[in-house]
Amino acid sequence: MNTRSRVGLLAALAALVVGAAGWRLATGTGPADPQGGGMPPVKVAVAAARETQMPRFLSGIGTLEARRQVEVPAEVEGRVAKILFTPGAEVRAGQLLVQLNDAPEQGDLERLAAQRANAKALLERTRRLLPQQAATQEQLEQAQAGFDQASGELRRVQALAEQKRIKAPFDGVLGIRRVNLGQFVRAGDPLVSLTDARSLLANLTLPETALPALRRGQAVMLSADAHPGRVFEGRLSAIEPQIGSDTRTVRLQATVDNADAALTPGMYVNGKVALPARADAITVPETAITYSTHGDSVFVVRPGENGGFTAQQVFVKTGERQDGRVVVEQGLKAGDRVVTSGQLRLYSGAAVAPTAQDTLALAEPRP
Repeated sequence: MNTRSRVGLLAALAALVVGAAGWRLATGTGPADPQGGGMPPVKVAVAAARETQMPRFLSGIGTLEARRQVEVPAEVEGRVAKILFTPGAEVRAGQLLVQLNDAPEQGDLERLAAQRANAKALLERTRRLLPQQAATQEQLEQAQAGFDQASGELRRVQALAEQKRIKAPFDGVLGIRRVNLGQFVRAGDPLVSLTDARSLLANLTLPETALPALRRGQAVMLSADAHPGRVFEGRLSAIEPQIGSDTRTVRLQATVDNADAALTPGMYVNGKVALPARADAITVPETAITYSTHGDSVFVVRPGENGGFTAQQVFVKTGERQDGRVVVEQGLKAGDRVVTSGQLRLYSGAAVAPTAQDTLALAEPRP
């Protein structure tokens, strides 16, 4: 036999051996199972589908603002004579913050007070003389008019002087000072910010399709990146009656208690508006769902031959997600056992061995 013939014979024998080995593996009688009982079952974690009461929410994003916040302005122009606050301090309503120069008004007040006192004395004397016919009714009316005019002018100048005493309009916390001693300010110039953050407003946006489900008084759950894991509760207090023409969204406003000052105006938040809970929802853990271009599916564990178990792929229609669980609208019933870990090695009809421990944890090396 020449060399070429021998090479061809060896190649044919090798192909025969490989084919036989492949057939034995395919039929479960290969080296993976010396007993000839098929491939070993795949270890999987299993959880039961449950019929539970599923909370429902509409989710949106937004920002916080204080219910009462203002840039305290100068009401009239003038020179800053005194600064009576400390930036960042808490103040009470009516507390004096800035005093503008009011020397001219104080001089006018002294002059007008004297004029009013004189007009009052003349009025009282005329009233005493009228019954004695020592004064006429016309004189009494003139005295009364003089007194009223002096009183009105005094009140006007008092109001001008009070405008130069800039006070806190409500209780709150002051911001950074924007004015200096001796500075000349004009009417409307901001002097300092004042914020009452004990109660906040959360301004949220939702798609316009959410509008029919919204009502004032609904519970609102808020979360902020600054406080991971914490949920702040509020109430829906206002719904914008117009849809945004550019964004096609509806604006909402929720009132949130902030007594512990954990939240800050301007902070970004995620909001959830609570809807009536769904009482008959079939839910499974999120890890049970397999997503593909053919659709969402789960592997359901069912009894197999010889007391074992097999996995069957079932296509499902999923719905809302909440706290790590998914609502299954179609495809499952309460009590069905689904695979929550180990799906990558499964196919319909595969033998499985349910475990109480996650298969990923089983794969980790022990210390």
